[in-house]
Amino acid sequence: MSGQTFIFCIGATKAGTSWLYDYLNSHRECQLPAVKELHYFDALEHGSGAWHRKQLEERLEGVRAKLAADDTPKPHQKRLLADGEDWLNAFDGETRDDEAYLQFVRKASGDAKLIGDFTPAYGMLKEATFRAMAGLTDKVRFVFLMRDPVERIWSNIRMVVGNQGRAALDAKIKGVLDGTATNILERSNYRRTLNRLSAAMPSEMFHIEFYERLFTPDAIARLCAFLGITPEPAQYERVVHRSVSADLPAAQRAQLQAALKPQYNFVEKFMGELPSEWTQKMVSV
Repeated sequence: MSGQTFIFCIGATKAGTSWLYDYLNSHRECQLPAVKELHYFDALEHGSGAWHRKQLEERLEGVRAKLAADDTPKPHQKRLLADGEDWLNAFDGETRDDEAYLQFVRKASGDAKLIGDFTPAYGMLKEATFRAMAGLTDKVRFVFLMRDPVERIWSNIRMVVGNQGRAALDAKIKGVLDGTATNILERSNYRRTLNRLSAAMPSEMFHIEFYERLFTPDAIARLCAFLGITPEPAQYERVVHRSVSADLPAAQRAQLQAALKPQYNFVEKFMGELPSEWTQKMVSV
């Protein structure tokens, strides 16, 4: 439908994208796929489509098992299964077909003002891919959420490690610091993402929000104004995908902070300042 706004939420991982997806997915003026992360553009750029298809297929198998065992299946499970199967049929993981992609995202969107794709991994895409995405429809908007780089990495580590214990947490921190846990470190490369966005499109096409300020009426009002939809009440206290609890020792925080100093410096220059929620957690290094 011409005139709909198409949103790309491109990250960052562990910076509130799932909460924002849930908010917009329940919004009366929005229609988003039940599959939150479509991994279309990153699969094409990185050749990772087969892996993403396998992940989705395994997820859908889990949903089928739940539906078979549940006397009162939940509507969102049935919708996820249907959308997941449709997406697997629409995209083979390697063949670019923007029309099929758009047809899938627009499916059942009716008169919704906002449709789109929430895939945090898109934050690592190249400038040329961002430029292609920006021209996908006549009204494309990008949203990028930033979280204190150390806090984002620590949350990411706790999510990956799960309940494996302190030794596993320490090993993953070591991997980030010595460069072997590159995927976790790269998800905090805000400098790269913002530079590529800025080069690929005019600034009015992308909106930046800090995770630490996202869960407020003011932030939601700013976001909805940017997307052209009416603000609706939100469950600001709701936590989505909570990572396991663990303290980050001051010495390790200082090491991560030093390693991420270029990111702090860039965000301060790009945004004009660092949010107080970031600076208050900094330790002397």
